[in-house]
Amino acid sequence: MSSPDRIKSLVRWRAGLAIAAVVLPMALFALFERQARRLDALGAEGSPVTARVIDVSGDGGSVSYVYRVNELEYTWNVARGEARYAVGESFGAIYLPSEPSFSRPYVDRRRAATEASSNRAFTWKIELGVGLALGLFALLAHRDLRRLRSGAPSEMASPAAYRRRVIRTAWALLPLFLLVTGFHLRDALNRKESVVPVVLALFLMLAIAGGMTFYIAHNGPVEARARSAKLLRWAAPAVVGVALLRLLAYVFGH
Repeated sequence: MSSPDRIKSLVRWRAGLAIAAVVLPMALFALFERQARRLDALGAEGSPVTARVIDVSGDGGSVSYVYRVNELEYTWNVARGEARYAVGESFGAIYLPSEPSFSRPYVDRRRAATEASSNRAFTWKIELGVGLALGLFALLAHRDLRRLRSGAPSEMASPAAYRRRVIRTAWALLPLFLLVTGFHLRDALNRKESVVPVVLALFLMLAIAGGMTFYIAHNGPVEARARSAKLLRWAAPAVVGVALLRLLAYVFGH
């Protein structure tokens, strides 16, 4: 890619990443806060109702139940750990009078307020992490743009410069890895869960990042797309594995 084309591409990437670093966390906040406010309302004015289990997923991961309000029937779906009932079994639940389709499989309204508080304590970390990651990549694009506009050759054309760039990027991402791990460690300790999955996830992330950095820096920018595709095939299952480890820690912790 020629320098003028590279500059145009970097301008677009910088703008897109900078906008996303602001807009996406705001959108996530609006989404999560809406749910938290519904839980707040449920804790303040939730009405009791009798619900009945109508389905348990094949893998036992979720439970569907039905209840009636003013002759209208509503269904809701929750994780198995929240409603350990058999199909056909009845239990007490609460629903939101202003939005009868929203409910929780318990009768103690204080649990709804506690759930809202717990959700807020976790979701802001997601919003912060997304904003920081996108902001970091916007800054890297801005740095590359300034470098090209100053007349310096593109790092893609210089293997040594490319290696330095990859290594700097890896070091820049390290604090983000540690920050996310710190959040999960604190959550695990607060919930009295095992911290082993969190530590394993950290080492797995570092191993992936270190391996990617070494591989790319060692081979340079030649056939970058093909290498990226190969790395993605390794990274995607690893990310799913990390998420599953955290999920197992949460499930067995309860």
